[in-house]
Amino acid sequence: VKADYTVTVVEGKGDPDTVDIIDTSKKFGDVKAGAWYKEYVDYAVSYKLFNGTSETTFEPNTPMNRAMFVMVLANLSGEKLDNNIKSSFSDVESGKYYTGAVEWAAKNGIVNGVNGTDFAPMQKITREQMCTMLIRYADYLGIELDKKADKVTFDDDSKIRSYAKDAVYKCQQAGIVNGMTATTFEPSGTATRAQAAKILSVFHNDYLLG
Repeated sequence: VKADYTVTVVEGKGDPDTVDIIDTSKKFGDVKAGAWYKEYVDYAVSYKLFNGTSETTFEPNTPMNRAMFVMVLANLSGEKLDNNIKSSFSDVESGKYYTGAVEWAAKNGIVNGVNGTDFAPMQKITREQMCTMLIRYADYLGIELDKKADKVTFDDDSKIRSYAKDAVYKCQQAGIVNGMTATTFEPSGTATRAQAAKILSVFHNDYLLG
């Protein structure tokens, strides 16, 4: 598993008529034509939300880490980041590719640390964390998600942490995220690059395109 991934900065909101959707099953050997995530990987790569881990691999089942998800959100906003600043988190060193993004997200209420001092940038992001960051990012942009579906109370609702519960159900009702099964969400489960591609692609398509 690679610690770093390639991210391309997105300038502005984009124009759906000017982007040719790439068939990533022809670009990446590990993206299968019939996979549930292929359309989202196609979209994410075509709109340069984020790229593969190499020229020939996307690694859809590789976990997404906390730093990388924050980096994508910062890039979606076209933020000019200073990676040489001193971080407010003890485990975020100056000069890392994610330093500026983490500080931007922290200052704008998009992320908190995992405790009073640490951010855990390389920790695998969980499904409930991913939803929480996305909803806080939407709030930062002044975007209210549409309620496209009825709320589905998952059987493992009690396992969703209190800070994340509202965000999880907002994402579910907006059609951005589904349960891992018809009845369970698995909030502490690791979010993969394929799952991140879905949530970011749907959000980008529904709320960020001009």
